[in-house]
Amino acid sequence: MSDSNPTIIVRRRWDDPESARVALQHVREPAIKDHPGGVCSPIPRPFLFARVWCDHLIEGANIHTCNPGSAPHELELCVLERDNADIYAALRARVRR
Repeated sequence: MSDSNPTIIVRRRWDDPESARVALQHVREPAIKDHPGGVCSPIPRPFLFARVWCDHLIEGANIHTCNPGSAPHELELCVLERDNADIYAALRARVRR
């Protein structure tokens, strides 16, 4: 993708080896969270998460097992600094305090 339509890398969890790419314009409600929600195990420190609809995943859509009968699904995905070094500070600045 060009710089006029930047993308970021997202993961289901902070330690997930699988990742996906999503256009920055589709990333919503960034938040710093220190708990994963659901039935997941605890996370070691706060991480940046953002909401994305599953039908906006560009590459790596396999990080979400989608049931087409109920799609699209809203996902809360982890945004790691190491994956998004060039845009991470701008994303953190969008977090509501």
